[in-house]
Amino acid sequence: MSVPEEPETQQRAGYAPPGPLASVERQPRVLIVERDASSAHALQGKLAQAGFGVTTLADSDHTISAIERDHPDLVMLDWDLPGVMAIDLIGRIRRSRSAPPRVIILSMLAGEQQVVTGFESGADDYVVKPYSLPEVVARVRAVLRSCHRERENSSLLVFQELQINHSEVRVTARGQPVALRGTEYNLLEFLMRNPERVFSRSQLLERVWGRASQAEPRAIDVTVQRIRKALARVECDHYLQTVRSVGYRISANYTARS
Repeated sequence: MSVPEEPETQQRAGYAPPGPLASVERQPRVLIVERDASSAHALQGKLAQAGFGVTTLADSDHTISAIERDHPDLVMLDWDLPGVMAIDLIGRIRRSRSAPPRVIILSMLAGEQQVVTGFESGADDYVVKPYSLPEVVARVRAVLRSCHRERENSSLLVFQELQINHSEVRVTARGQPVALRGTEYNLLEFLMRNPERVFSRSQLLERVWGRASQAEPRAIDVTVQRIRKALARVECDHYLQTVRSVGYRISANYTARS
């Protein structure tokens, strides 16, 4: 299925002219994988208007090759694409690069179980159709907010056996690489910057996801589970602790682990 032609004001198909974000060093890039051409075109136009570089695909066949070629910061994925399991596709997206793009799911399914499944599959946000275009742009900005932080300082963030290299956006534990992405990386970084302090789910939602995000507290639990699973591979999951009925923390106090 062909993608509609871009407006003549754009320099080349799939990319937006300078807009409100043109002052940043690198224009944020978004890949939309949406089977409905009119929805894709409307979303593409709104994001381009907001200053994002946008590419669209009508099916999943070329998603991975487009990611490897264009290096998007975020993929907006139609959860209901025919002929493919969206969960499997998100897994492939997460393995596509050492620093894979973040993922926002677009879906007609609004049930709690579908939303939880979306987050557990590795998505950073879940948007139910039909949606408000300004709201979706706000969600994109919220998910990408951490991408706009200055990471030019090459100093390391270290807590016990955990280490974050900001210049390479890389996490290691006991000298071994730990594969994290998106909000997983951001949550671990925030907790490592505030060791031994307990944060409630609402505090983490505001400080890590951002006030514009409409993510549910369950997103915190799912993200913590994914971080623990990654750290468990190098036997470092004990540092990320649950404080019952309160929240989460990074701590070296093993006896306090819950």
